[in-house]
Amino acid sequence: MRKYFTLFLLSFFLLIGSHLAAQTTSSPDPQEQTPRVGVVVSEKKMTVFNAPYNASLKIFSLVGVKVAEFKVTSTRQDFYLNLSIGYYIVKVGEQTFKIAIR
Repeated sequence: MRKYFTLFLLSFFLLIGSHLAAQTTSSPDPQEQTPRVGVVVSEKKMTVFNAPYNASLKIFSLVGVKVAEFKVTSTRQDFYLNLSIGYYIVKVGEQTFKIAIR
């Protein structure tokens, strides 16, 4: 009987603890969130949206070699790429994207 009572108390406290932890988790404030950066590629032109001013934009090949680097100077900016056909990784600030040049 004592074993069942101990098991009941243990499971009760675990359930209450997880319920309280779920209630205290606050959702992020929408005003504090930075806008999501967008990258659109068409032919050899890449357009970057919502990038922070003066952010670093780096383009890497799939093997990790840096093939291009730019500074973002406006919230919407076009970059004309002189890259071979293939897949690349674009890093804008802390956000990373995959692109395909066709």
